[in-house]
Amino acid sequence: MEKISKLNNNIIMIIAISTILFFLYSFDYSYSINNENNEIKDEEFDYIFDPGEYIASEDTIEENGNIDSEKNQNNLIKTFDKDEQNNDNSYYNNILIDKSEDNITDYNFVAAGDWYCNEETKKTINNILAVHPELIITTGDQVKESPSAACWIQMSEPIKDKMKIAIGNHDAEFAYIYKQIVNYHNLKTPYYSHDFKNIHFISMSTEHPFADGSMQYKFIKSDLEKSSQNSNIDWIIVHQHKPLYSTLQDKKEAEQLRDTYQQLFQQYDVDLVISSHNQYYERTFPLLYNADFEKMTNKKVEPKPIITVNNTSEYPPTNGIVFLTVGTAGDKLNTVKEKPDFYVIQESKFGFLNVKIENNGDTLVGEFHSNDGKIIDQFRLNKT
Repeated sequence: MEKISKLNNNIIMIIAISTILFFLYSFDYSYSINNENNEIKDEEFDYIFDPGEYIASEDTIEENGNIDSEKNQNNLIKTFDKDEQNNDNSYYNNILIDKSEDNITDYNFVAAGDWYCNEETKKTINNILAVHPELIITTGDQVKESPSAACWIQMSEPIKDKMKIAIGNHDAEFAYIYKQIVNYHNLKTPYYSHDFKNIHFISMSTEHPFADGSMQYKFIKSDLEKSSQNSNIDWIIVHQHKPLYSTLQDKKEAEQLRDTYQQLFQQYDVDLVISSHNQYYERTFPLLYNADFEKMTNKKVEPKPIITVNNTSEYPPTNGIVFLTVGTAGDKLNTVKEKPDFYVIQESKFGFLNVKIENNGDTLVGEFHSNDGKIIDQFRLNKT
């Protein structure tokens, strides 16, 4: 009887080990994708930086109060010495620079976030291709709840060369996926800026330290100071994952972002802030930060920003910022439950924001294209 019992235990152990080995083989195989005749494995995407390491490094810098130690973070953040900064006017533009011309011909770019990897994502990509954008900016969450970014890498290939991404919480949730994303999109830093024709773009990372005094804050402030002095730039647009005004998720973080950045953005005439995280489409009126209200409240009430122009679609030059949510690229949509009076429109529809620059660069026209072929929102900002 004892021999039979030991035999049964051995059989059970063999079955368990075989099951584990089969699972590991299947899991590893699922990481591979086929690109024409070339098999690309995720392991080939080299490691650049990890969110946890970045945060730990920055906390150490701030605790020690030694800014010079940032120079030791070359494996995390690209740094330059002073001579290099002085000799390179494009010091902050880490990804893309297209020099502006005197006469700006009409062009367009699109924005969307919360992509996931499904049939709706395919529709969004195909519909984006149909409007022939010269640039595609994302607002994060290229992936969601997946052991690999392989599906995104394969699906986004038709638009890869035009894309400039922001990092979302799901992109940074696991180090393995994170390294795939940053390598595939050739990111050198988790936040960066670039000029495209007469627009200056800043890609923030709401998944990395962004408080006043952080490396990201210093970068953004210096970058805005620099871009505000560039006569070739007519528009400044920020794209990031989590919004400054949230009607659903992470409202405390939205408050922190508002308190830290909105007045800075106003100071340097930022025109649009495009986010996602909440998975629907939203657009506000042009808004100013309501400093008195934000400071006197107990932070448990909804914000009450100042509306600078009450028009729903046509805006003359204004110091207000239009905030957009475009978490509409493919992931499951959320239901709109809150409808603050500073929003012009809120729609739970799949699609993307198409932005056209017209009138020799002086007019910005935004349109939200739903995946069922309709334009459900249109607005116009004028510089003159």
